[in-house]
Amino acid sequence: MLEMTEEWLKAHCKKHGMYSTPSLNDKIFLHFQGFGRIQHLEEYTGLRSIFLEGNGLEDLFGLERCKNLRCLYAQQNMIFAIPRTLPTSLSTLNVSNNNVRKLENLGRLPVLQTLQV
Repeated sequence: MLEMTEEWLKAHCKKHGMYSTPSLNDKIFLHFQGFGRIQHLEEYTGLRSIFLEGNGLEDLFGLERCKNLRCLYAQQNMIFAIPRTLPTSLSTLNVSNNNVRKLENLGRLPVLQTLQV
C-alpha cells in the first residue's frame, strides 16, 4: 500500500496544479491511490472537500485538523465505523460500499445533510 507522506502530498498537489502551500487548498483528490491510512493532512486546514474513494482505508482518523471540511467522499474502502473525531462541519458524507456495520456518532455532525452508506 502507498503511504500518504508529506512529500507525496506536496508532489501530488503540484502535479495537479494545486497550491504548494497546503492550507490554501480547498479540495484534494486522493482517490484510487491505494492508501491504507489517512496521514499528514494537518497542514491542509483549508480543505472543504476530500475525495478518498477506492483506497484501502479501514478508518477515517487523521482528519481532525480539517475544521472547514464540508464534503468527505470515502466510498469503496474497508471502513468499519464512523469515528467521533470527524470535523463537525461536514454536510456531506459518503461511506457507501464499506464495512460499516453500525451507524454511530452521526449526532456529532450537526450540519450533515447528505449521508450515503
